[in-house]
Amino acid sequence: MKQPERSLAIVIVLGFTFAMATSGAATSPLTTVSQPAGLHVTMQSELEPVTINQMHTWIISVHDTQGEAINDAVIQVDGGMPLHNHGLATSPQVTGQPGEGRYRLQGVRFHMNGEWELRLQIEHAGVPYQATFTLTL
Repeated sequence: MKQPERSLAIVIVLGFTFAMATSGAATSPLTTVSQPAGLHVTMQSELEPVTINQMHTWIISVHDTQGEAINDAVIQVDGGMPLHNHGLATSPQVTGQPGEGRYRLQGVRFHMNGEWELRLQIEHAGVPYQATFTLTL
């Protein structure tokens, strides 16, 4: 390969690598069953794709095992990068409930690429539940 062609190939590879590292990850709805079992929990980012160092909002949906919407839950959120042994750089909060078992979670920001966990503590009818979601950016 001649020098100009080689330089162009390097620029293309580096440009592609940078675009992949900064473009974020597309997310389908993330779904899990609570511990203890009893709730089906789904999370979907309003920002597509999810990007690094940008604040974004998620919609959490909570339903019982019969598919009935849970509209009176109290939800707390924490998380972080288990492999890096650190938490989130922000303190996400549930700020509203649009109805039909949905809750608006604001203040989520991932500050680096890698595997992240979002952990929800959900209290419903006096019973504490946990739901954990894993997302790789």
